[in-house]
Amino acid sequence: MIRLFLIAVQFLTRLPVPHDLATTEEELGRASGFFPLVGALIGGLSALVFTLAHQVLPLSSSVLLALVGALWLTNGFHEDGLADSFDGFGGGWTKERVLEIMRDSRLGSFGVLALVMLLLGKYDFLSSLPAAQVWRWLIVAHTASRWTVLPLCAWLPYARAEGQGKLVAQRIGGTQIIAGTITLALILCLLSWQAAALAAVVTGIVVWLCGRYFRARLQGLTGDCLGAANQLTEVALYLLALVLLRRGWL
Repeated sequence: MIRLFLIAVQFLTRLPVPHDLATTEEELGRASGFFPLVGALIGGLSALVFTLAHQVLPLSSSVLLALVGALWLTNGFHEDGLADSFDGFGGGWTKERVLEIMRDSRLGSFGVLALVMLLLGKYDFLSSLPAAQVWRWLIVAHTASRWTVLPLCAWLPYARAEGQGKLVAQRIGGTQIIAGTITLALILCLLSWQAAALAAVVTGIVVWLCGRYFRARLQGLTGDCLGAANQLTEVALYLLALVLLRRGWL
């Protein structure tokens, strides 16, 4: 279990792990059950940055540093997938053209706009929350966003003949989904039961909408699609938190 967790850490973050941690396809797929736990780790470290920064800086500046910390921890792994996905879906009309654009390392207008709007949304929504809620939603959103990989890979086939995401998608089974869901359920306990229930519903809606769109456009998904779903889930949960605050439910 420790080895599988470290494999998940190695795959999703830049945190140091043993140098001799060679990984097989089967192990990487089994390690996916720990993706939500790694998300909780990323969210926890991001929340720690926020909490420490908020001792000496305004809330908005602390939020900015927390977001930068998360980007550094993950090397912008999922943000890159979101940008490639928006470039592909925005610029391609056929499945083949979409996949071709996604593979292009150059960043296009759709990708740039998506990244700008995403980061602005995260910053604005979190900066509008009270400090006591920011750290909770950072942990919850990072956990839930990594959980989305599990149902999407179980639902949809991989759209490419090869790719890094395929190594994960082909090996995800019931054990990984159950383990990841238990982790998410435990992390949701950081919120009130009403907020936790709505967060679970919003996460499920984003997964369903993304899955429907990926199936319609690609008859499957790619690693970039998983990154896009990840980021859309994260920012949707921050927006939910703001809505709950405005309604007086936080």
